[in-house]
Amino acid sequence: MNKILITASRDPYHNQALEACLLDSVEEDVILYLWQNERTVFIGKNQNAFAECDVDLLEEEGGKLARRTSGGGAVYHDLGNLNFTFLMKREDQDIEKEDSVILKALSSLGIEAERNGRNDLLVQGKKFSGHAYYKGKKAAYHHGTLMIDLNKEDAVKYLRPSKRKLEKKGVPSVRSRIIDLKEVKEDLTAEAMIKALIASFEDIYGEAVILKEEELDQEKIREWETFFSSPDRLYGDRRKKQYYRETLTEKGIVRLEYDREEEKILSPHFYTDSLDEEWAGQLSEDREVWERLMREEEKCLM
Repeated sequence: MNKILITASRDPYHNQALEACLLDSVEEDVILYLWQNERTVFIGKNQNAFAECDVDLLEEEGGKLARRTSGGGAVYHDLGNLNFTFLMKREDQDIEKEDSVILKALSSLGIEAERNGRNDLLVQGKKFSGHAYYKGKKAAYHHGTLMIDLNKEDAVKYLRPSKRKLEKKGVPSVRSRIIDLKEVKEDLTAEAMIKALIASFEDIYGEAVILKEEELDQEKIREWETFFSSPDRLYGDRRKKQYYRETLTEKGIVRLEYDREEEKILSPHFYTDSLDEEWAGQLSEDREVWERLMREEEKCLM
């Protein structure tokens, strides 16, 4: 039987823990998980937190930094944003079908949206939903954002998007390329969006039961919370390097951080917002990327 979990938690580490537990529980069913984070910058698995976000300001103002298990770029979450996750067996993952749940839900609310490649959904040519993916040994998930009434001022304040990538896309800022669904339908709420998603999910996947958090392994949830909130996971040794170079490839932004002794590069570490996990794992051996980075201007982190 398909399942739906809607959490009342607004804590990113608890919500990630639920997602991880749901992934472990996948059998023959498909699970729709709906969740919200309060004042959170959510970075991709392979990103440098301090390059993507003003971490100090975020935390001074009561926000939290979280790191996904999936790849991709940094996004801002608040209660004007609704997050979704589709979880299923690896062989049953169907991105287009999963996207159709969202598109049908929006259509039922009078909002016509469209897919833009594999990773984004658009309304009026602007992005309101970005997606990322993860595959475990037996199960997989597809998760993303639905911007209903996001505080764009906070998003601009906390995020540090790559100017190179924005220039490549031909847009001057984060604000100019995103749209809230409330700009299209003024009376839209997260509650109305949730109801529409549930109806659409059952139309496309069949009947589903509502899953309660207490039905999950509570000890495992606590273990995952500890994992996702670990400072080592969130920050690591990100402030220890001296220099960096950055380039834009077809797969995404690549950032090389390193120390230097005369002309010798020491302790190199790659970061990327690419969704291609296999490629991201091979960056250190990609001669073409190395050569491109070496042609870029060296910049100091200190």
